[in-house]
Amino acid sequence: MAETAAEAAPRARRTQTERRAKTNARLLDATLDCLIERGYSGTTTTEVENRAGVSRGARLHYYPTKARLLSAAVAHLYTRIAERYAAAMEEVDPDGDRFHEGYRLLWDTYKDPAFAAVLELLLAARTDDELRAALKETSGGHQKAVRRRANTYFPDLAHRDADGLLESLQAMMTGLALQGLVFGDDGRRPLALDVVERMVNQTFAPQAGGTFAPQAGAAATGKKAKG
Repeated sequence: MAETAAEAAPRARRTQTERRAKTNARLLDATLDCLIERGYSGTTTTEVENRAGVSRGARLHYYPTKARLLSAAVAHLYTRIAERYAAAMEEVDPDGDRFHEGYRLLWDTYKDPAFAAVLELLLAARTDDELRAALKETSGGHQKAVRRRANTYFPDLAHRDADGLLESLQAMMTGLALQGLVFGDDGRRPLALDVVERMVNQTFAPQAGGTFAPQAGAAATGKKAKG
């Protein structure tokens, strides 16, 4: 029996939505690829349009400015990173050292070439007000999502001190990744990662399931120092 117009309309709307989603994904993937291969200075909207196979008008419809396109590409990358990390954590033995595995998986994220593109954008944002504002908004949402996921993977990270640990680890890995981006791999970063992991193990006492909580001695030392 022939399909009525009312029955066909929802399918047409779904098709249009899917088509728009695919176009958007092509734009974001092309932007990331361009950033990785050519860097910030070589990533032009024209180059992205050519790689994505879309017209300038179509790109403007999705992203009126280059800053919005770049920040959306970063958000797109963050989503992919989160999905990969979640899949990897699913394979970690729940009775094993989850912190060690999660820590090393996190570093895998920071040394990924795609993250080098993010670092380059962060540096470029220092002198680009529009890009800085767009990345600040994207990064703010990403950080909140990271904390939520960390509290799921490592419940004791909900503790205030452990939340500071998460911030410290991210800052440390960002610095190591930036050094690698500028100076190349000199073989010293694994040493720094090992030292920081040992410091964490000395400061935070492991509990069941590989979660961590501040040791009583460390807390007492902190209170004594404040006094």
